[in-house]
Amino acid sequence: MMLKFSILVACLLVASLYREVQSDDSSGSSGSSESSSSESSESSSSESSEDDTIPANVTLKIENSLDSSWPSAEYVVAVPVGTSVYEMMEAAKEQFDDFTFEATFFQQYGGHFIDSINSLAGSTADQTYWRFENGYGAAFDRGVDLILVHANDDVIVFSFASYATGHP
Repeated sequence: MMLKFSILVACLLVASLYREVQSDDSSGSSGSSESSSSESSESSSSESSEDDTIPANVTLKIENSLDSSWPSAEYVVAVPVGTSVYEMMEAAKEQFDDFTFEATFFQQYGGHFIDSINSLAGSTADQTYWRFENGYGAAFDRGVDLILVHANDDVIVFSFASYATGHP
């Protein structure tokens, strides 16, 4: 259990460092991280305004791989190309009354951890969590804030899983 948690923490740390490096590269400045961060958010907002004109309809699938009696769900979420999976989930909450989720933001890692979807929460006691992957069953190697949707027909699958049994 601790090994998998350590791997998760390491992945979040790498994602955070990657984001900082990308931010430094795009700003072209070696100034303080605070000014670099503000420059990065300005460039991100101008980039996202360009992407706002290109819509994407992303299929969001919710499954419980541990309990087949739990009702699966599927939503087609309209978001701009370049939207993060986390932002897409926020949009889904606004677009669908029956979709809910809760997440915890870890500032030190620069990203969110998905705690629950549609009232089903992961648990350290039960060793369960929400795994997410593409429509081909390949798990993402980064967090929900770092994976972006790129086109229509993108599929994001959240599957309730156990890290104790390795059951996806």
